Amino acid sequence: MNPLQAFISDYVVKTRQFSRNAKLYVLHVIGMDMIHGSWTVLFNLYLLAIGFDIKFIGLRLVVEGIARAVTAIPAGLVSDRVGRKASFILGDGIGALFGLVMISTRNEALLLAIPALGAFFGNLHHTAEPAFMAENSKSAERVHLFAVAGSLRTFSAMTGALIAGLVPALFVDSVGLVDAYRYATYAGLALWFLSLIPAVMLRSLEAEERPEEQFARGDALDAPGSLDRSGGVRRLSLRRLTAGITHPRRIAFFVLTSAFLSFGFGAIGPLINVAFHEGHVHAGETELGVMFAVGELGLAAATLLVPLLAARMLKVDAIVLTRLLALPFVFAMGVLPVVMGEGQVLLLLVGASYVGRVTMFRMSSPLDDAFNMDVLDARERATNTGFEIAVGGALSALAVFIGSRLLDSGDCMTPFLIMGVCFAISTLIYWRAFRPLELSELRAQAAVAGGGK
Repeated sequence: MNPLQAFISDYVVKTRQFSRNAKLYVLHVIGMDMIHGSWTVLFNLYLLAIGFDIKFIGLRLVVEGIARAVTAIPAGLVSDRVGRKASFILGDGIGALFGLVMISTRNEALLLAIPALGAFFGNLHHTAEPAFMAENSKSAERVHLFAVAGSLRTFSAMTGALIAGLVPALFVDSVGLVDAYRYATYAGLALWFLSLIPAVMLRSLEAEERPEEQFARGDALDAPGSLDRSGGVRRLSLRRLTAGITHPRRIAFFVLTSAFLSFGFGAIGPLINVAFHEGHVHAGETELGVMFAVGELGLAAATLLVPLLAARMLKVDAIVLTRLLALPFVFAMGVLPVVMGEGQVLLLLVGASYVGRVTMFRMSSPLDDAFNMDVLDARERATNTGFEIAVGGALSALAVFIGSRLLDSGDCMTPFLIMGVCFAISTLIYWRAFRPLELSELRAQAAVAGGGK
C-alpha cells in the first residue's frame, strides 16, 4: 500500500470509529454553520442597505466584543455546571432567535442591544464546543474528529455564502435589495434551527471526563454560588474561578497568543465585506458570496489534509507553518488596492488573496484545538476557553473601533497591516512557548511506552 492509500485507509478507519455522540455533533455543526457563511457575506451589507454607516456597524461590533469579554468567564462556569450538551443547545437556540430578530428589524436600539444580550449565549456555545468534542474523543482520534467536523462545517459555510451571494440577485428586482438580503438569510436561519434536532438527540456524555458530574459530587461545595460550610452562599472570586487550573503557564500562553490573533482579526475581519464592498475593490454581494464560498471550499479541502500534517510533523510546527504561509496573503489584501487602483484584475487578485489567507490560516484550527485539549486537563479546558474569549473579546472590540474608524476615513490598507503584524507576533510566541512543551510530552510518552515493554 502506497502512502496515499495508507493515509486514506487510516482516515476511513478513524472516522468509522467515531462515537454516536460525535456523529450527531458533526450533523449539528453542518446545519449550524450554513448561517455563518450567509451572515458573514450579508449582514453588514444589510445594515448599509437600510441606511446605517460604517461607524454604526463598528459601534455594534464594539458592543458585541465588550459583552463577549464580560460574559466569557461566567459562560465557562455555567458550561461546567450544566454540561456541554445543554450549553451549546441553549446557546445555539437563543442565538438563532436573536439572528432572526436582527435581520428583520431596522430599530437601532435593538440592533445594538441584541448583540450584547446574545454574547452570553454565544459564549456558552463556544466554551462548550471544544470541551465537548474533547470529551467525546480519544487522543488518538481527536485530530481526525476535529478535521472532519471542521471540513464539513466549512462546506456548510460555503453553501451559505453562495446562497447569500446568489439569492439577492434573483429577488432584488421583485422585492428590493433589503428583502432580498433577508430572504437569503432566512434560509440559513432555517437550517440553524433544524441543526438543533441532532443536538437534542445526543445522549449523556460517554467520556469519563465529565466536569458537570464533578460539580454534582463533592466538588460542588467549592463552586461559586454554592453553599459554604456555614450555609452562606459562596461568592465568585478569582481564587475560586482558577481553582481547577493545574497548568497556569500553558493557559497564560494560550491566552496571550489568542489575544494577538483577536486584536489582529478584529482590526478588519468583522468588516472585511464592508472593506471589499465600499473600498477600491467595489465587490457586490454576488462577488462577495463567490469569494467567501471559494475561501470556505479551499479551507474544507485543506482541513481534510490536517491529519496528514499531524502525522508528518509536530502539531506545533504544522500550526506555525500554516499560519506563516497565510501572512503574505494578509499583506496582499491591504497593499494591492493601493498599488493597482481599481478594476477586475484587482478583484481577482484580492479574491485569491482572501482565499489564500482563509485556507492557510484557518487550516491550523483543528490542530490547535487538538493540541490545546491534549495538554490541558478536563476541568481547565472550558475555563481556558473562557479566558481566551474574555481577553480576545475586549481586544477585538478595541481593534474593531480602530478598524471601523480607519475604514470610514477611507484607509483600507492599515487594518490589514495590523492584522498581519499581530498574526506574525502570535505565531512566533506560539512556536517559542509550545514547541518545547510538545517535545517534552512526546519524550514522556515514549518513556512510558518503553518502560511498559
